[in-house]
Amino acid sequence: MPIAPMTNAVGIDLGTSTIKLISENYQYRIPSLIGTPNPGWQGMSSDKSWLNNLIIEDSKGQEVYIGELARLQSEIRKPLASEGKMKSIDNSLLALKAILSLIMKSSYEQFVVATGVPIATGVEESKKLSRGLKGTHEIKVRNDATGEAKQMKILIEQVFIAPEPYGTYWHSLKTSGVQTAVDSIIVDVGHGTTDILCMYKGNMMRAASGSIEEAVDSLTNALSRAIQEKSGKIIRPFDLMTAIEQGKNNILVGGKALDIGKAMDQAVGSIADVIVDESNRLLNNLPPDAWIEKVIVCGGGAYVFGDYLKAAFFEANIVKNKEEVIMPKNAVMSNALGFEQIALTKLKKQ
Repeated sequence: MPIAPMTNAVGIDLGTSTIKLISENYQYRIPSLIGTPNPGWQGMSSDKSWLNNLIIEDSKGQEVYIGELARLQSEIRKPLASEGKMKSIDNSLLALKAILSLIMKSSYEQFVVATGVPIATGVEESKKLSRGLKGTHEIKVRNDATGEAKQMKILIEQVFIAPEPYGTYWHSLKTSGVQTAVDSIIVDVGHGTTDILCMYKGNMMRAASGSIEEAVDSLTNALSRAIQEKSGKIIRPFDLMTAIEQGKNNILVGGKALDIGKAMDQAVGSIADVIVDESNRLLNNLPPDAWIEKVIVCGGGAYVFGDYLKAAFFEANIVKNKEEVIMPKNAVMSNALGFEQIALTKLKKQ
């Protein structure tokens, strides 16, 4: 009698800038993009990995570039999410199936999937995504750099979908050993948007949650304008991201070193104030007996905005001391980590 294949628990964070996936020892991040093929061009010659050369065949038999390949090689790129919500269910399903192919060790595998979606995504859209994911799927993928092709089949047995920051909430409670739910605000500072999720007695409060455009992109745009005013040189906002992530205050512009420290402090402080003001506004929709015990800051912008937000939430009297504003050890992947833990819980119950 053949041994039934093992079911794998998968946590996914479908963000506005990147998709993060975690399953056992696998951790992947890809740009949240799909794109059209670019005839006459082939892959990344220096990098032949599946992660950065991923092509999937859609339901019409047409090839679609996924993630990094779409970002670098497609003339027409389609973001999977913007303005705090999913743009297209079909495109999101295609990208999710493609990234699941990266963790398959055989041609047929079974999954329990927990997925975070941007917070402004409607309930009906989340249900459609869940219905689209659940069940059996044929996947045909190809490596654009090597030409290698794979045909696989997956069975997704269970699907759990919630706003992205809920993964960090779950992960933070589990890793801290807290046994009971605590009233909290989770602030997910992404590249394109900042999602704010309020939790009351363990429940996600839709009326007290929302999304704003002030995020990492707002910072890079502000710095780009400041650099242009000071040096007369045009620097693309995207090109500033690496310097920001490395904590650099001095950058090279037109062959000359330029100190952006003061402009950075001003921009980060202003954006942090907007995030806290919006959090305060959303808190007015919580029941009067709610008592915020934790503010959890996560996302790609957590390392840039964390200290400013800690001070701003304290000054706004949302927390009683700065230690109540916390940041997960892996703030970028904490949503996906939490959703993997949720998937494991559902797998054990199954």
